[in-house]
Amino acid sequence: MKIPAIANPDAYAGLYVYDFKTHVSVGYTALEIRYLRESEAHRGGTAYEIYRVTESGTLELRGVLDERLAGREAMCFLRNDAEAARTDYAQLLEAAERHPLPCLTELWLTRVATFDPPHLTALLYPASASNALSGWLGQVSCTIGDRVVGGLDVHAEIIASDVSAIETCSLPSLIDYSDRSVEHVLEAVKDPLQR
Repeated sequence: MKIPAIANPDAYAGLYVYDFKTHVSVGYTALEIRYLRESEAHRGGTAYEIYRVTESGTLELRGVLDERLAGREAMCFLRNDAEAARTDYAQLLEAAERHPLPCLTELWLTRVATFDPPHLTALLYPASASNALSGWLGQVSCTIGDRVVGGLDVHAEIIASDVSAIETCSLPSLIDYSDRSVEHVLEAVKDPLQR
């Protein structure tokens, strides 16, 4: 697989590469990869996540399973005390302002009775970005939560619990690319750089 030359490789971290077998295109979002997978003409290709860009500008890739492209995950930092949860929320917000996240992420402060402990600060993000988000948390060194839970099931439980978030916001992100329409994606498949 030959990756096309990229003038600004750092801008592509967290996006995707698609190997069409006849050529390679770089710079898709997870939803755009799903469009390609659902297209009869392009479903036979292979998708890779750009999970890291080295200092020399080399893209480090890993294969992606379809279920990771569609789902959303949550990482929850649980507290017994509402004020401690509010402090965690402020600490994550401050960390994101200093070091933008590698993916589009929502930050929630809420209470979910079915969680133990029930007060939580939650990061909600695309499942395909879970490794990048974990790396970001290690980089910013936040010490938060009495207990941490995460994953696809945790996201589903938060959404199904019908809670109203006490506070919520979208965190600053290195990637603020909007998903393009399926028509736009399919028209541009021959372009080596999608962004």
